[in-house]
Amino acid sequence: MEPTAVARGPRPPAPTGPERNIRLVIEYEGTRYAGWQVQKTARTVAGEILAVIERTLGEQPQLLAAGRTDQGVHAEAQVANFLTRTTMVPKALADLLNDALPADINVLRADEVPLSFHARHDAIARRYRYQIAERRTAFFKKLVWWIRQPLDLAAMEQAATALVGRHDFSSYSDRSEELREPRVKVHTAALRRSDFLLTFTIEADHFLPRMVRRIVGVLVQIGQGRLPVEAVQRFIKEQVNDPAQWTAPSSGLLLEKVIYPSSRPPTPPRKEGSR
Repeated sequence: MEPTAVARGPRPPAPTGPERNIRLVIEYEGTRYAGWQVQKTARTVAGEILAVIERTLGEQPQLLAAGRTDQGVHAEAQVANFLTRTTMVPKALADLLNDALPADINVLRADEVPLSFHARHDAIARRYRYQIAERRTAFFKKLVWWIRQPLDLAAMEQAATALVGRHDFSSYSDRSEELREPRVKVHTAALRRSDFLLTFTIEADHFLPRMVRRIVGVLVQIGQGRLPVEAVQRFIKEQVNDPAQWTAPSSGLLLEKVIYPSSRPPTPPRKEGSR
């Protein structure tokens, strides 16, 4: 895969306005990219966006994202922010970026936020969705994992209940990468079948490398009767490498939402006398 190429030509003059912090909400179809994070020898989502910022604004900012999606993984609402001195209003800035971005990357919205805002550090949770096609499909091949064998949804749902809570998910992560915090607090983990599509949604305070794809792989093994329901919990309690062999392909994984404190609805006040 070729790295991002910055178009030649005169660079626009660097803006001279006061420094501002711009938050972007971005959707992308990650098939053509080696993940989010900039790489010198490969084409990435962040690399494409930064190249466009340089061409259009004449700036070379740092682009901070809520999560670094892997090669081939998609996003419905990735959040990123960067510092700029442009005086453009956010809506016009989003339009400018979209006019220059490839068709598989789209800025859904841009907002000016306080200088202290950090897309990753300020996030309190992320939500991923994995999509499994239970039949051959002509339309969504790049966004699903097609499983030919029947899946026992009830067994998969029972197994997924063990994921909720704070656990050490080291067995579900890529151990070749350094893990700062292997204990992850999973808020929800649910499966849903609609027509031919089986979706697995998981929300947690953070995620380890390959964690969601390996959880999905284990759940599929359970759904096919090749592993017992108790396997999900056993791989949490024991430090093993077994889930790596069942890692689900990246095509079915989407970053669905990044959650910030203001995204949560306020907790209703307790009524007097309630427990």
